[in-house]
Amino acid sequence: MYPHFDAVVAGVPESGSFPRLDELETCVDELAGARGAGLWTAGRSRAGRAIRCLEIPGGPLQALLVGLPHPEEPVGALMLQYLLPLLAAGLAEELGFGFSVVMAGDPDGLVLNEPWFDQPYDLAEYLLRVYRPPLADQFEWTFPVEYKRYGFLRPLPEARAVMEVVQRRPLDLYAGLHDSTFCGGYFYISATDADLEADLAAALAATALPVHCGEPEVPYLRTLSPGVFQAFSLADDYDYYETYGADPAALLTCGTSSDAYAEATWDCFTLVAETPHFTTSRIADLRPAGLSRGEARFDGMGETRALADWLHERYVEAAARLTVESPWQRTVHAYLATVVEDLRAERALVESEPRFREEATVAQFCDSLYLRQLEALTRVGQFANMVASEPVQDGRLVALREEAEALVRDRAPRLASACGLEPVPLRRLVQCQLSALLSTLLAVRDRYRPARPRPAAARTSR
Repeated sequence: MYPHFDAVVAGVPESGSFPRLDELETCVDELAGARGAGLWTAGRSRAGRAIRCLEIPGGPLQALLVGLPHPEEPVGALMLQYLLPLLAAGLAEELGFGFSVVMAGDPDGLVLNEPWFDQPYDLAEYLLRVYRPPLADQFEWTFPVEYKRYGFLRPLPEARAVMEVVQRRPLDLYAGLHDSTFCGGYFYISATDADLEADLAAALAATALPVHCGEPEVPYLRTLSPGVFQAFSLADDYDYYETYGADPAALLTCGTSSDAYAEATWDCFTLVAETPHFTTSRIADLRPAGLSRGEARFDGMGETRALADWLHERYVEAAARLTVESPWQRTVHAYLATVVEDLRAERALVESEPRFREEATVAQFCDSLYLRQLEALTRVGQFANMVASEPVQDGRLVALREEAEALVRDRAPRLASACGLEPVPLRRLVQCQLSALLSTLLAVRDRYRPARPRPAAARTSR
């Protein structure tokens, strides 16, 4: 990046908490009308909350930034609080982009996550309070798609709101402001660009975030360079299930992603920056671990299955006592409905692919065994919240909740100690995501967009 933009990244302030919905709304309200910025309502959430879009003029190119595409991923919202006033004050014009900004794509889910926002460095509190919707309830994965024998044409209200913004004008860049939890840092981009990939690697190095060298988020990712992957879509999920003996048309319950939808609509560049809340240096350790990659995966799968069995037994008992369905119950139920089949497909993958007979690295072992268990513990925390959400409590429900909370509080610190897991200061997370975004904006402006004209259909669709 140019030195001036390095100074913008360096100016990110320290922070000890993530912004709540009312703070994000206040930020938008204060910017509306500044230097020609506009504000409009693109739609409403399932609970009736307005999903508003801030428009900041600035140049001939156009970028769309969507915060909180998953409601437990607030790094982007914190970054926008810092960045938007700078864009409105002239940075947008300097970059050559106009910006459409949705601060919170899932405001309902954001509110459910707010209880841990003031304690972002407490691992147990995070595991016990974090809410992630089931796949079918994630607006991020309910964009329309048709592929082979599968079609999805039921976007959730939040997805329809983002679709309104996508369709409003041609896009040159779409950035869903994701982040992650237990891993190293990594990125998804829609097309290979060696200079940009080097800039993204530099963003991780500058913020002392280890490159994610463990197992990929999904098993079929295409690596472009260390820590940089080709963006994926529902079609990749379909092909994966089909390849390893599962019926994708029966298993899939969602649409494609917002970035895949935007790219299909405008042939725009897309960026996802996955900055981890908690990480360990071992996730970048490429030394041999002393066992095969497949053995490490099987060990992790065994732990996942044991925890899923524990959870299923208690879920059946608790569900029979509930009088209302909460978002927490929906997410636990959906997890238990698919985890066994997901593990079966994963086992088939590991058994059939020669690469899993190679020796595992320390990073792959750490990811497969320890970080995977921490991710599974979020399901136990969601179960505890499911039970706590029941208005008619009895002694057995209280006992089940206490048992789940005790399991998390006991196991989480032991797993963290075993793999050297530590929280990442919020300032560094924001700096990494901001640096990645600025680098991508410059790459699109200087190299990518001039090399790829928009489709004719997109140029005439307004």
